[in-house]
Amino acid sequence: MSDQSTEQGREEQQRTRNFNPNEHLMQLKSRDGSKDYLPVQWRLVWFREKFPHGTIETELVHLDLDRDTEEEAFVWNSEKRRSEKVMKHAKGAAVFKATVKDGMGGIATGIGSETAASFGDYIEKAETKSIGRALAALGFGTQFAGDEFNESHRIVDSPVDRSNAAANGTTSNGSVPSVVAENGNGYAAPSDDSAVTEQQVTSIRKLCQHLGKSEPDNVTSISYLAARKLIAQLTNEYKASRQSSKAS
Repeated sequence: MSDQSTEQGREEQQRTRNFNPNEHLMQLKSRDGSKDYLPVQWRLVWFREKFPHGTIETELVHLDLDRDTEEEAFVWNSEKRRSEKVMKHAKGAAVFKATVKDGMGGIATGIGSETAASFGDYIEKAETKSIGRALAALGFGTQFAGDEFNESHRIVDSPVDRSNAAANGTTSNGSVPSVVAENGNGYAAPSDDSAVTEQQVTSIRKLCQHLGKSEPDNVTSISYLAARKLIAQLTNEYKASRQSSKAS
């Protein structure tokens, strides 16, 4: 092994020692009692310290702004002075795919879905979940993932600000990285030069409708890659409009 490789190995070991996941664990309650859980934001820190040249790529797989969703929740009844179970209803559901590469040959993917009834910022939440699952599959927080890989119990962190993680080669949501085929989680993306999918056309039309924009005349004849770019752009516009509405 060369001196340069040895030095790089020492630097990597030092970065790994700098982050201690046990210092950032939170407790989650489950049927089996309390469990340790490492939030996605700290998995990102861990990943970035160990692999500063690694990349995290996300892709909006599906967005249905008009889907009716429901979720059981508990609200406080001030008159009865107790929490009561209610059924929340809202329109919207999103599915994201995240691909994490460590820059040294390691790669993992994750799919995350969320509904508007469960979380107001369901688009951001779905993206965060996909990132968390991909990072856990690559080994960052696997032992602290709780029931994250069990569909009977959904765990979603708050939306993660990845502006800092975007440095040193990590892409943002608006970028369009090369597609990596999915293995084992039920989703395989078409090639970039294939035709736009029916699901993409539906997402584009609904986003344009909610933004008050006219859909592109050639929406049914563009490529899969062009549709990905357009959906990313429209999604960012939609999220910005939602934030503006909340602020006003």
